[in-house]
Order: sequence, then C-alpha cells, then structure tokens
Amino acid sequence: MGSNLFLSRRMVLRPGTDEESVDELAARLGLARHADIPMNEEEGVPRQVIWHAETGPALNYREDMFSALPYVVVTAENSHDLSEFVDIVEAVLDTWRVPELLQTVDANAEPNALPEAILRMGLGAPKEFDQDFFSHVRDALGVDREDVREAALLAMTYQPWSQYETLIENFLEQEGMSEPLEETARIILDELEGMNS
Repeated sequence: MGSNLFLSRRMVLRPGTDEESVDELAARLGLARHADIPMNEEEGVPRQVIWHAETGPALNYREDMFSALPYVVVTAENSHDLSEFVDIVEAVLDTWRVPELLQTVDANAEPNALPEAILRMGLGAPKEFDQDFFSHVRDALGVDREDVREAALLAMTYQPWSQYETLIENFLEQEGMSEPLEETARIILDELEGMNS
C-alpha cells in the first residue's frame, strides 16, 4: 500500500454486524488479514483488524474506544477504488447510512438513547465539512441536559472541523454549566485549535 492514501468516512456497523461479518466480506473480496491488534485501554489502542491484498483497497475494522461502536474504514490509492469499495461495504454490511445518522438524532424519542445517537452521528460523519451534521451537533449542544451536551462536544472530535471552534467558544460564554463540562469543552477546543492551526 502506498503512503498517499484516500480514506473513507467511518461506516458505523449496526447491532448484529460485527468483526466476523467484516472478515467474511474480506474473504469474499480475496483480502488477507494483515493486522490483528487487540484493544489495550491503558495504552489507548482500539481493537483493530486490517485486511488487504498485494494491491488495491484495504478494509480496516475498529471499535471506538469511547462509544464502543464498531466501524469500518476503507483506504485506497485512488478515489475511484475508494468509492467502489465503499459502495460494496455499504451494500453487503449493515451500516448506518449518512441520512440515517441524522434521522436517529432528529427522531430520537427515547431520552436515554439520545447521547449514543449523537456519538454515532459524530463517528459516522463525512470527512469534509457538512452543514447538516454541524447543525445537529450545534442543536444538541443547546439541549438542557449535561449528558447530551457532553455527547455533542465529544462528537466534534471525530471529524475535527475548524467550524466547531467558534461553536465551543460561544458555548463557553454561557453561565451555569458544571465544571466537568466546562473542562471537557476547553480540552476539546484546545485539541481542535491544535489540529487546525
């Protein structure tokens, strides 16, 4: 695999679709397992498996350390191969499509499930800035529940768009938030500024 790789968004797997499902798809595509890394919480290393052939795209399965949600990323040496493989992954595996990630936050009537829906939306967000995702994160940041606001802040870290910086700066000007939430917001703002400088 070359060093200048194209990278897909994180395609979040639905419940019931797991590492074994990705392994079966890789075998059907003639991809061999080249890396099998167990999770190490102390070192901050996520569970990860990578399949690829001698040439062509690679499949990367991971389990997000914070949300514990499993997802697949495709890497390829050109955009055509990337797009082709992403279509295959979405056709064969049961993944959350982009519109569905937004809809589950819109239509989430179960309050306890809202923070996870926000994290899942952030995890599966497009790589390039997307106004719909940004608006959903902004709206979640305005909900009067600390767990929802924290999920919105954490959702920003998956695709660290520079547009989030002003959003957090404005959020920090509000009064009455808890110290832990304020600290989380300041840490994430520092991280975003560091990545986007």
